[in-house]
Amino acid sequence: MFWLGPAFHLAVMIFVAASVRAVTNSSDYILVDVFDETNFFEEFEFFDAPDPTHGFVNYVSAEIANRDGLAGYSQGGIYLGVDYTNPTTTGRPSVRVTSKKTFTKGLFIADIAHMPAGSGGAPACGIWPAFWTFGYDWPDMGEIDIIEGVNTQSTTKFALHTREGCSLTASPPGNDTSYSYSYSSPSPSASDLMSCEGNVGCTQVPAASAPESHYGAAFNAAGGGVYAMEWTDEAIRLWFFPRGGAFNPLASANSTTHQDHFADHNIVFDTTFCGDWAGSVWAADPVCSALAPTCEEYVGANPEVYREAYWLVNELRIYQIGGGFKAGPGAGAGTRDRAGAGTRGGMMRRRKGRRGRKGSGRFA
Repeated sequence: MFWLGPAFHLAVMIFVAASVRAVTNSSDYILVDVFDETNFFEEFEFFDAPDPTHGFVNYVSAEIANRDGLAGYSQGGIYLGVDYTNPTTTGRPSVRVTSKKTFTKGLFIADIAHMPAGSGGAPACGIWPAFWTFGYDWPDMGEIDIIEGVNTQSTTKFALHTREGCSLTASPPGNDTSYSYSYSSPSPSASDLMSCEGNVGCTQVPAASAPESHYGAAFNAAGGGVYAMEWTDEAIRLWFFPRGGAFNPLASANSTTHQDHFADHNIVFDTTFCGDWAGSVWAADPVCSALAPTCEEYVGANPEVYREAYWLVNELRIYQIGGGFKAGPGAGAGTRDRAGAGTRGGMMRRRKGRRGRKGSGRFA
């Protein structure tokens, strides 16, 4: 595990913001929010309702997460983990947190030290982690998936979900340097365009030239990195900055429909298991399907392989042109099919951990 001091993380975030500003020719961004070890659990709520993506997961409340060491402060960052000690037949305990504030447009920069992956060389079978944003009136207000993947996937999938009227070119990015994909409105009939409507949405994977260290175990081995997502009226863009390396544009979607299709987004970090994606492709994955007949059977019986299935977030910064945010009307509302609601959060403070594990800095 890599850990560098707060001064280093601040320097990284300033560098990333300056780099993105240079690329996008925008110098008008104002820092409106910083979420870090000083305030994260006051600014994010815990979602403890049934998983709307039908995962084999038991999302826990803030109180249970604190008691069981599934969330806390660790090595200067925010630890968001899962239970990796107990077999289960009802769903693996995990954490999902949602920002209390909502944002429309801006530059979102996340310095992440670790993302959920397999442990000790084991494949990450059953895991479905995500870092994403969404509007409470889903899908009309949209969803932006920044980091998301399942099972043995080795790359993130950048995806957009919204109501009908938006589409994305289906052509893969290849090895070019533009990483630019065009929206069209209304929904097209052309065969080279895919609709961004609803659950299916539209997806782009990083080009072959993207560094392997942008996702999963390779990301963790490199000490993590920084993701930057810019959301404007003209485009939604995604970059990755590896530790000690040049930044890489991962995806970009040009649009003139964002104000109609994306608005008032909460920010979410979660880790679920199986469900509508990781579970539905289990049989098609030769590595995972060789381990157990079903995703649920494997996840329930093998807690030890999920020791590394945690997020460690150093810092999240939000910049906006002119600033501005508002409290979310449904900060904990569901995901993908948006059936769920109901959260419990609250003011939290640091306290010394009870056990020597990655989430050792507890809150109360």
